[in-house]
Amino acid sequence: MTPSQIRAELLEQHAELREMVDTTRRYADRACKGEPVGEDLVTAIRLLADAVQRHNVREEELLRDVIASVDAWGQARAELMTAEHVREHEEFHGALLGIIHTPSEFAGGGTRLLLDRLLDHMAHEELAFLNERVLRDDMVATDPFAG
Repeated sequence: MTPSQIRAELLEQHAELREMVDTTRRYADRACKGEPVGEDLVTAIRLLADAVQRHNVREEELLRDVIASVDAWGQARAELMTAEHVREHEEFHGALLGIIHTPSEFAGGGTRLLLDRLLDHMAHEELAFLNERVLRDDMVATDPFAG
């Protein structure tokens, strides 16, 4: 895949995740108001957790080898992605699943905070990894001694 194809696929997944976040947030807001949305909220969270995990696996698979060679900062981006980034992905997935075991009248507030963090995380990824200055088809050579 070309870098622009990778970017397009992952940004499309981000758009789908944002739609799922919106759906989940509506249930969380209703739960905070005391409305009986328990199963609907749990289902939305499960679907979102599964989608986040699938996206994270695909993102790491697609970016692992490409990101290190995109430009002079590629190696630093790759290190950030493989250490901190993977840990964050695991935390999001675990936190989403943990909310499922919380009574819905309490889960709504925690869900909203977690959804905000997830949206912030995706926005950061789009700036650091998934923008067209980073993932572009006319790759910048990172070896200054390459002829």
